[in-house]
Amino acid sequence: MLDTSPTKDVDLFRKKIAEERTTILDFSYLNGVIESWWKRNNSQDIHILKTQLINLFLTYLHTEDAFHFDKVGLANGSAAICIKNIFSLDSPKLALTVHEALADLFHLTDIKYEYEEHKALYLKPSAEKYREWGNGHGDITPHSDDLYENLNVDYLALTVCRDTTNTPTAYYFPSDLLCALNDEDLGELLTTQATFISGKNVCGLKERIRHVVEFSDLYGFQFALDFRIDSHRGERMRAVHGGQHVLDKIRDSLRNAKNHVSTAETGTFLIVANRKILHARPMLNIDPSEAGRQANHSTLSTTPRLLFRSKGPRKHYYPLNETTCTRIAN
Repeated sequence: MLDTSPTKDVDLFRKKIAEERTTILDFSYLNGVIESWWKRNNSQDIHILKTQLINLFLTYLHTEDAFHFDKVGLANGSAAICIKNIFSLDSPKLALTVHEALADLFHLTDIKYEYEEHKALYLKPSAEKYREWGNGHGDITPHSDDLYENLNVDYLALTVCRDTTNTPTAYYFPSDLLCALNDEDLGELLTTQATFISGKNVCGLKERIRHVVEFSDLYGFQFALDFRIDSHRGERMRAVHGGQHVLDKIRDSLRNAKNHVSTAETGTFLIVANRKILHARPMLNIDPSEAGRQANHSTLSTTPRLLFRSKGPRKHYYPLNETTCTRIAN
């Protein structure tokens, strides 16, 4: 945990968060291999297809691209990786297979909550009435996922199957969000705690108190920030014991904050370190009445915008204790 006393850490804090970066990879050189394999094998079960595709990636990936699989979110790694041109066929089954294979290769443990159908994101009934919802038509304010949950969600991954609305996912580095804060503000932010509150997707109410900024040698500075406002529960992030004015100051600067966008094209995979980057989305580039009509009749094959999502902790591997192993073996 971050030392809670000193403003002397502010300069180090500014320096370290300014080093976070996005890595863009282009898998065009794999596109033909993947699509040829798919046309020969697509009738098989998706579990078998995923295993085959993982082996295909490991066989044909350039070494410099495979290097990134275990670096996302580390103190000296990329906070986001966007992979373009993986495939060009508009096929939900292919998109899901690619998504699951890459999520495994990036060591993401996908979490399925009992209350949430989180995998396929597309216009759902009444979509035109909602913002702050991945299956809605409206905009989504910058946030990190599931900060109200007991577990820590390390990664969020999204794969584009199709997007005729051309609405990319936006993402924000904290260094760009904190430009409006002076040293005194940052000093206070480093000690601020907040209550994080669940929203529309959760039946009932979930809450968790977290430090807004944490630090570890392995992962560097990590953040818990959520600027969404729920239509029933209000602000999803509320400071406790002071610091609300600093959070409000960041919120007030969101409109002009620098952000990055993914590629809203078939065959794009984006993975972000959930505690290093906030993600968001503008209103879908489609008329609300058309969104409502589409939402009431959408299928995976007909919806204008279909993404697949995974989110959860990183897989951890632990060194074997030879003494313990010997004792168990005996």
